[in-house]
This record gives sequence, structure tokens and C-alpha cells, in this order.
Amino acid sequence: MAGCNRAARLVDVAPRLRPQERRTLTAQGHPRSIFKRAIERGNLLVAETVLRAEIPRPTLTDLLELTALIAMKDPPRHQRAAARWLVRYLEAIDGATLDDADLAGASLRALGSRHHAQALTTLRDMAAEANRLDRVRGVA
Repeated sequence: MAGCNRAARLVDVAPRLRPQERRTLTAQGHPRSIFKRAIERGNLLVAETVLRAEIPRPTLTDLLELTALIAMKDPPRHQRAAARWLVRYLEAIDGATLDDADLAGASLRALGSRHHAQALTTLRDMAAEANRLDRVRGVA
């Protein structure tokens, strides 16, 4: 009997969820969790699909992680993905300089090479700084 009451309570809760909560919460978890697992496991197809369909406002860091995965898994697409990320990064930084563009560009070029880890660390730091600046300005 206790199991029946528990099931009834769970069913009663479902209709109270807002439509966007019903859509974004899946058996696998929150879309950002699914995206993060896909990145960690090197699953480019899932990462791209979740980012496009379920994450309406990806952060610069989200886009960087996808760019790095593209560099490793689909090198022919790397140049365009890196260029898109660079534009987004430069737009996010007020007063971006040529030095900022040079460092980001060199690091983006190194993705997928033997210097991938070092480049990704540098770019993550740059993205985190840009995300912090966005939050301070109230953009994110």
C-alpha cells in the first residue's frame, strides 16, 4: 500500500511542473549535465545536439569546450568553429586588444595538436574572465 501512495504522489507532482521544466529534465538529467558528460566522453554528436536544442544561451566556456572537441574529433571543421569562438570572445571583452586576439588565436590554433591541453587551459582562463566580466556588467 505504501508503494501505491508514493506512486500517486509522484504522479500528482508531474502536472505542476512548468512546461519548460518538463521539456528540459530528462532521464539523463539537466541538459548542461548531459552536455558536460558528452564533452568528457568525447561524444561530439551528443554535445552538439544538446547545445543546439536544449541550451538556449550557451556560455563562452560551453562554446569553447565544443570547439576543443571539434578540434579533436572533426579537424576539418576546427578552423570555422575556432573563428566563431574568437569573434564571440572578442565581442565579450570590452576594450579587447590585438594581444587578446593574438593569444586567443594562437591557443585556438593549438587545439587538436600536441599542445592541446596547454592551449585549452589558457582558453578556459580567458573564457572564465570574459564570463566574469559579463556577470559584472549584468549581461549573463
